Amino acid sequence: MPGPERDIVIGADGFLGRNLVPRLRAEGREVVEIGRAAGDLSEWANVERALRAAPPAGRIFHVVTRQRTGAVQYDIQGELLAINARVHLNVLEAWRLFQPQAKLVSTGSSCTYPESPEPLPEARFGQGPTHPSVIGYGLAKQVLATGSAAYAHQYGLSFLHCVLATLYGPHDNKASDRSHFVGALLDRAVREKAAGALQFEVWGNPRTVREILHVEDQIKAILAAERQFNNEILNCAANKPITVGEVARTALAALKWKVPIKTSLDSFQGAATKVIDSSRFLNKTGWRPKIDLKSGLRQLLAREYQI
Repeated sequence: MPGPERDIVIGADGFLGRNLVPRLRAEGREVVEIGRAAGDLSEWANVERALRAAPPAGRIFHVVTRQRTGAVQYDIQGELLAINARVHLNVLEAWRLFQPQAKLVSTGSSCTYPESPEPLPEARFGQGPTHPSVIGYGLAKQVLATGSAAYAHQYGLSFLHCVLATLYGPHDNKASDRSHFVGALLDRAVREKAAGALQFEVWGNPRTVREILHVEDQIKAILAAERQFNNEILNCAANKPITVGEVARTALAALKWKVPIKTSLDSFQGAATKVIDSSRFLNKTGWRPKIDLKSGLRQLLAREYQI
């Protein structure tokens, strides 16, 4: 099969990767999966072996990252910087050496932007300090994005770095320090309802603003962006911010659990507002999300909790 009809997914058994692989195959692509079985990707030998052995591909989707959430992430930012920067630099070098014909499509986070009460356009990328809870993680993502541009410029390669929304959906890790915000909130609501709790506590400030996307919508957005953009750092979301309080109320409605919500302002809080401006992406592609939050949560409850 010619390279352009083949994709490599690095991080194929992670949250995003496990949803991305079947979508690519549904579009008729051959997919080479590189996951945990390849070994620690912060070690050059493992990345070299995996990319050298892979047949020529048209695209490499680099969606692997070491991530932790909640209060624990404050204490390990050096670790997250060191591990993730090594992973990303290894992938960039192996891309150049063994898959130079492939377009590298990588994923980033809004934590690479400074704190701001306003939606952030790409021109603000990497400008100003990031929130203390993600300073190392965010810097490693900047290494990936800027490194992709540097490699593309020097070696004549092709890349796209997509900055994503906060995701939820199937295959999210449910560990307390690993789950994404929406998945963690829903999982806790399911358990507390089953235990007969008389109220639901929302950690952090309910006025905190994020942008939420179902992982299936986000994958379609990435693929739409890849068709239209090249050699860019691109915000790739829906321009639909929502507060943490609204997410909590929607989760309880999806669960059909009518209890009061209690707020806990003493618990972990990240940036007060973390929203990207995806106008360029939306205007050029015409992409729009299909799964509203309540429907997405109901689907997730049915699939993973049989509720």
